Amino acid sequence: MVSKFVGIMLGIALANQIGSSVPLALISFAGVTVVHMYCNLKSYQSIQLRTLNPYRASLVFSEYLLSGQVPSVKEVNDKEPLFPNLSMGAQVKQSEILSAEAKDAADTIYRRLQLGSKLSEIIENKEDAYALFDLYKNEQYLLTDYKGKICVVLKEGSSPEDMLKSLFHVNYLYWLEKYMGFKPFNVASECRPGGRLEASLDYVQREFTHVKHDGSNGGWVMDGLIARPLPGHKVISKPIGSSIVWGKFMN
Repeated sequence: MVSKFVGIMLGIALANQIGSSVPLALISFAGVTVVHMYCNLKSYQSIQLRTLNPYRASLVFSEYLLSGQVPSVKEVNDKEPLFPNLSMGAQVKQSEILSAEAKDAADTIYRRLQLGSKLSEIIENKEDAYALFDLYKNEQYLLTDYKGKICVVLKEGSSPEDMLKSLFHVNYLYWLEKYMGFKPFNVASECRPGGRLEASLDYVQREFTHVKHDGSNGGWVMDGLIARPLPGHKVISKPIGSSIVWGKFMN
């Protein structure tokens, strides 16, 4: 209320000074807009969000995989850029826990992630489809690489917690690729025992409960991922006959 009153008074004062001068009006408008945007930015940066969106979750999970530690809420919020897609090459100040490597990983994962992909757009044959459904039969998502993107297909009935688990899987898959030298191969082979997708899923199934517990102890809300998947489709839990049956994705 006070800010509104001050704004009205400043507006009246400026109007009296500017009069009918168009150049002065434009200069005043630009100046007030810059101040307004700056104040909004500082207000946004002062908020310490404890929930996890894809970028914050990637920062937390990447650091956890690198060092076994969960970065604090303040550290992660301080490092989250206003526009994640434009953060490449930004300077990273030294943090207590959060490393530059985790920041780089989060930037890369954010650019490569496709949450809510259509299965029909990333699978090219029946063998790969059946291999994925068999591998992820106990999960509410499917995950694979496709043309440089890390694609997550959500099953019908998937929850925010399933999306959070899938993002932990994405981070571990990237970790295997970056630090262990695992390279993408054909989907069916990667789903077999010892394959990259099979090995990463085995790790995620064993460790997700632990990372949720450690994240909660670190102050994070680990109930689920705050995200809006791509407008696509959810798939039912298994293929029927020789085709994949689709259900509409509900936003």
